Amino acid sequence: MAPENSLISVLKLLPNGLFRFSWLLLLLSSQPAGALGTDQSPVPAPAICGLPSHLVAGLAADKADEPPPPADDRGYDVLNYDLDIRLDPADRTITGTVAIQVQSLRDDMAGLRLDLVEELQVDRVLVAGQPALFSHEGDSLLVDFTPALSLDQSMWLDVDWHGVPPRHGPFSAGLMFRRHDAGTPDDPSDDVPAIASVSEPWSAHSWWPCKDHPADKALVSLAVTVPENLPAVSNGRLLAIDEVEPGWLRFSWQEDYPIATYLVSVAVSDYVSWHEDCLPGSGPQVELAYDVFPHKLDDAAHDFAPTCEMIQFMTGLAGPYPFSGEKYAQVMINWGGAMEHQTATSIGAFMVTGDGYFETVIIHELAHQWFGDSLTPDRWADIWLNEGFARYCEALWIEHSRGPEAFGDFMHLIGPGIHEDLFVGEGLLSDPDPIFPNLLIYDKGAWVLHMLRQLIGEEAFFSFMASYATDPQLALNNVTTDQMIHRAEEAAGRDLGEFFTPWLETDQVPVLSAQTTTRVAEDGSPAQVELTLTQQQDPLFEFAMPVAIYSLGDRIDEQIIVSRRRQVWRWKVAGAKIDSLLLDPTGQALFRLATTQGPGLSVLGPWPNPVRPQGAVFTLSLAKEERVNAALYSIRGKRLGSWDLGQLSATGTDDLTVLSPHTWSWHPVDPQGRALASGVYWLEFRAGTHRSVRKLAVLR
Repeated sequence: MAPENSLISVLKLLPNGLFRFSWLLLLLSSQPAGALGTDQSPVPAPAICGLPSHLVAGLAADKADEPPPPADDRGYDVLNYDLDIRLDPADRTITGTVAIQVQSLRDDMAGLRLDLVEELQVDRVLVAGQPALFSHEGDSLLVDFTPALSLDQSMWLDVDWHGVPPRHGPFSAGLMFRRHDAGTPDDPSDDVPAIASVSEPWSAHSWWPCKDHPADKALVSLAVTVPENLPAVSNGRLLAIDEVEPGWLRFSWQEDYPIATYLVSVAVSDYVSWHEDCLPGSGPQVELAYDVFPHKLDDAAHDFAPTCEMIQFMTGLAGPYPFSGEKYAQVMINWGGAMEHQTATSIGAFMVTGDGYFETVIIHELAHQWFGDSLTPDRWADIWLNEGFARYCEALWIEHSRGPEAFGDFMHLIGPGIHEDLFVGEGLLSDPDPIFPNLLIYDKGAWVLHMLRQLIGEEAFFSFMASYATDPQLALNNVTTDQMIHRAEEAAGRDLGEFFTPWLETDQVPVLSAQTTTRVAEDGSPAQVELTLTQQQDPLFEFAMPVAIYSLGDRIDEQIIVSRRRQVWRWKVAGAKIDSLLLDPTGQALFRLATTQGPGLSVLGPWPNPVRPQGAVFTLSLAKEERVNAALYSIRGKRLGSWDLGQLSATGTDDLTVLSPHTWSWHPVDPQGRALASGVYWLEFRAGTHRSVRKLAVLR
């Protein structure tokens, strides 16, 4: 997914040509540290689905400070949704009915809770065809019924509703009634409706009643009645197009595979459509479908042309297309982002440029069909299983199509190129704050996979990618990080807890002190170099480190596994002397040397946490003088406001004195002085390009 009004902003900040980096330990030469290659080929811009929050400020909906729908099973499992909706672009309304088949997970189930925003009106609820008592307060639709269901018993209930869907969620999306200019900007009256849904992470209930949580996947059919000049595209297969009344058509779609609510899609506009058949490397033929605005036809034909080759690449990497017998569509919408709706990816019109500039968006959203749509996270805290895998598929596609140099540049771009502090202070990958917008789940997620590849080797890593994606116990189901790790351990043939735990459950990075000694050859004996590395941080990390040894113009490549507090390696080289030793010559590892500057911004606190009305204290350390700002966000990612903390001096130790950290006393109020309700919030601190996130609880 890529949110609106933010991707362009980020791309303007990212150079198109970046070099790979390395650490150099000087031995007998004066070669400068960080010596780089000379390849300056442009790096494709990464697809960005979650972004630094300052770039999406103001996008969050008014209700975004409310907690997400509950994650518990609620005592029932949804088996089917049968949606029948009418969309009227004239008054921007939805009118619909949904038949929901549920199965009881307990004895004596006499009621249930669905999710639906309070802005939409519930007209009627039927249980087994009979009127049922219900209440609709806030975002909860409570339904009572008799007789109660026993364990494993199923039933159907029907909900009729209508209204104007609100802007919703961290991207101010949901079901959006918009228009596009039809390619005639000189005549603004000649525009066309463009209706589309974007429901990630939990905005499906902003336009239809459902159990809006990814852990409960179900089968979905969706019939959409729209004006006859506006075709409707959705998930799965198109079953029929029927005229329901003069001027209105009903498009009936059916998704034959389990689908999470956030992946259910509808897109409506004056589409020009075409299809092609693609023979992937494995599995059956895949029908590719394209639905685009008429004035974007030529640009789309160019930009979507690599799709079949990308399908072939993905089937080689992750197995057959997961949704056999269904199309893979790319559907244009008027939104500044992209979303991996199951079998029907939505692509923002501005990303279709006719020059392939957003090529990585195409492969990113396609990769989600395996990693996210088939393998769907059981909880939102595991969202990196979606975005980290899809981001690394971008990198692997670049490696496949452009070679190792471009691949290395891309990995640098999404690592130290954007995250100068190597993800330190940005939060936990295992429980990101917030879920969206957040680059951490994309970029660090991809780097964890890349370092896993270096650690266990090419054969084991790519065996893991395929076996994880095609595992019959996981495919088309919900997955957890623990299940993914188990598949990686099976491929590696060993326990990988020492690798995954620090990368996923801390926001630290290895900090290494390094010492080298060399012995010049005497009496025909080989020269020798000894490398000692000490990890100075806690906890300890396990990772692979490439090493290059230079002797009389020759280069010898080695790889070491860093895993203990202090380790020593020795190499003998046939030759008179050793000139230098280069750590990580191609930028394959995340670490910093203890002799280099630490994080540009470090924030500790709050003390105490939870924060009570009397307030709490944060401490801030800076590598250099910077202006610091703090922004407050709700649990759903809504920006509640910000504070300018002023121009703060560098902290640490200079030549003469110890410079104390700065302190900031904060009371649980927003920047306008209004008291915050009890709940979970997070504060994002920024100093220049550096970012640190602190999660906190307010308790009154």
